Amino acid sequence: MRQLLTGMLLLAISMGMAGLALPLYAKDLGASYTEIGMLGVAYVVFLILFSVPVGRAGDRRGRKPLLVLGFFLTACALALYSLVDVVIWLIALRFFQGATEAPIWVNAQSAVADLSGRGERGRAMGAYGTSWAIGFGIGPFMGGVLYATIGAAQTFLLSALVAFIATAIIAGMRLPKPKLVARKLRLRSIWPACFVGLIYAGIVSVIFLLFPVYAFKAQPEGGLGMSEVEIGLLIALFAGIRAALFVPMGSLSDRIGHRSIILAGMFGSALALAGIALVSGYLALAVIISIMAAAEGAIYPAVMSMISKAGEGKNLGYVIGIFNAVTMVGWGLFPGVGGALADVYGPTSPYLMCAVVALVASVLLWKLLPKK
Repeated sequence: MRQLLTGMLLLAISMGMAGLALPLYAKDLGASYTEIGMLGVAYVVFLILFSVPVGRAGDRRGRKPLLVLGFFLTACALALYSLVDVVIWLIALRFFQGATEAPIWVNAQSAVADLSGRGERGRAMGAYGTSWAIGFGIGPFMGGVLYATIGAAQTFLLSALVAFIATAIIAGMRLPKPKLVARKLRLRSIWPACFVGLIYAGIVSVIFLLFPVYAFKAQPEGGLGMSEVEIGLLIALFAGIRAALFVPMGSLSDRIGHRSIILAGMFGSALALAGIALVSGYLALAVIISIMAAAEGAIYPAVMSMISKAGEGKNLGYVIGIFNAVTMVGWGLFPGVGGALADVYGPTSPYLMCAVVALVASVLLWKLLPKK
């Protein structure tokens, strides 16, 4: 487990570095909000298409070969960004990056479930989430500093180097064979968790992809006029608080159940998103971002524990593949729609959109989530 978590930490750092640099670089190349939103849409296309097949393959062939392949190809994708200076090619490479990451997320989550007992699944998923969430906290801050000091190409190359180191760690680890237990799967039982994942991923995607551009743009252009380092600190704050809460919230969901944790997180997200649209001061935004991080930190381990228990047995990778495919729809859809709304109605509209969606989702989940 330790090597898996270390590899995910380093990969997340590399992706966080490139992830902050990418929308800023696209903006410097003249991209509109809609085109920046398309970076999110392009990323998820092959993630959606490949998540279920690679999950099934992991169930049958083992998780490690697919993990090593995904890590290596993702490092290559990050390196290729350094060669591009046209927005359309950035979008094309995002298609490729989405394909390279598909084997990683499904099989890493499935491996954590293989390595943990049912009664400690929330805590295990929290530890797994903490590993990559810390990386997504450190990475954007490093990306902001590097982008401001050495430029985009060198930032992408350094992120690729970190990803290659992560690949070496994953290649050296040992994983047990998937636990294959005959158990009937009812797909209807996983849809509430998939719905939660879709909303969760969409909100996080808007924060990581659209918020840096909104914060970076000058105030006369409707932005907040922040520097790259200030933006990196806010994203790091979001990721750091979220990471710190994954394990305790996962343990809490093991004790009291998933329902109340998920509902509280979704309602808190709605309030925080409305705050982002209404507040412009740096300290006030830091407080609101912290509330948002706490809400998202509650949702992730609870819903991952929920979906992994539903898929236990020979269908685990298959079920997590379905969950990831639906989740990635949210990751691409929200910034795509939000970017288009920002171009037409102003840069705060994506956060108001997400606030309304999260509020409606809270009401629906009150009915959909099982009470036990």
